[in-house]
Amino acid sequence: MDQIYLFDVDGTLTEPRHPIDPDFGRFFGRFCRTHPVYLVSGSDLPKLQEQLPRSIIASANGVFSCSAAELWVDGKTIYQMDHEFPKELIEALESFVELSCYPRRFGNHIEYRTGMLNVSVVGRNAQKSDRQTYFAWDRQEEERAGFIKLFVETFSEYEASAGGEISIDIVPKGWNKSRALAVLKQDAPTGTITFFGDRMEPGGNDYPLAEALRNDSHRHRVMSVENFNETWDLLKTVRSPRNEILRQAS
Repeated sequence: MDQIYLFDVDGTLTEPRHPIDPDFGRFFGRFCRTHPVYLVSGSDLPKLQEQLPRSIIASANGVFSCSAAELWVDGKTIYQMDHEFPKELIEALESFVELSCYPRRFGNHIEYRTGMLNVSVVGRNAQKSDRQTYFAWDRQEEERAGFIKLFVETFSEYEASAGGEISIDIVPKGWNKSRALAVLKQDAPTGTITFFGDRMEPGGNDYPLAEALRNDSHRHRVMSVENFNETWDLLKTVRSPRNEILRQAS
């Protein structure tokens, strides 16, 4: 594989926690059938199956779920890396949810996934409008950024990063999306990887992989997008496996 396309899901291929747009889904399905494509997400596989049709998941060369703690190929588990989180860490997350100044809660605030924890003040049961309300509030108040800073100072053996609109991903140090790069380099040591993601900023859960790609080789490309429409526009410029994307994120 000379060229590999690697995609985050929430905010990159879909609206957060929503099924892929039908028109874009048909376009992206065709793209997956003609280009080497991998998916990398903080979500687990069942959640990805709620957002993406079976045909897209089946067409992908591989699916890195749970921030690359799992790899699935042709519906089979290639590896899973699990971790037992200490009691005091979980208690700190519970306190974060309880003591937040944000006034509304909708349930499912701490979710365990393979090798990671996902914590959300507003809760993963929140509907789209409630998620967007919290996201707007958080952008102003920077609650998640403040907690991430405090968390990594307190628990130095762990990482925390903002994921999607409402949550924070907690993983052991080094257990982030950047692990996907090592796997892809084994399969295609001289390949060029183009990565699409919406949380490339420091503290975002796409940032470790973006930095790993930048540091690994100038061949790789990191494409920062804000929504699936931007991803769609960029992919329209790819005419064939030999036609490179010319616009590169700074």
